[in-house]
Amino acid sequence: MKCPACESEMAVVDLPMVEIDRCGGCGGIVLDKGETEVIDSLGLAPVIEQGVARGGTTRTTAAHCYPCGQDMVALRGAGDIEYDWCAGCERLFFDRGELSELDAFVDL
Repeated sequence: MKCPACESEMAVVDLPMVEIDRCGGCGGIVLDKGETEVIDSLGLAPVIEQGVARGGTTRTTAAHCYPCGQDMVALRGAGDIEYDWCAGCERLFFDRGELSELDAFVDL
C-alpha cells in the first residue's frame, strides 16, 4: 500500500495479534479498523514507532487513502494530537510520533 502522506510503499509489520503498515520514508503508521484497540490494550505504540519522536515537518496537504481513492479527514484526539481517518474503510493514519504521543497522553 502507498503511504497516505508521502506516497512511499509501506512495509507490513507483524506484531502479536496485529499487523500494521509502516512507512520507511516518513515514519507514518496506518492502522486498519479495530487495530488501535489492540495496540492500546497491549501497550504496543512505542514498539511500533520504535521510540521516534514526532516528526519535524508538518504536512500541509490532506492524507490520501489509496485503497479507497479519497482524501482522509483530519481529526484531533487527546492532547490535541491530529491524525487522519478514512470515511470509506475507516483506516487511521498517524504521522511520525503521533501514535506514541496519543498513547502516552491517554495512559496518564
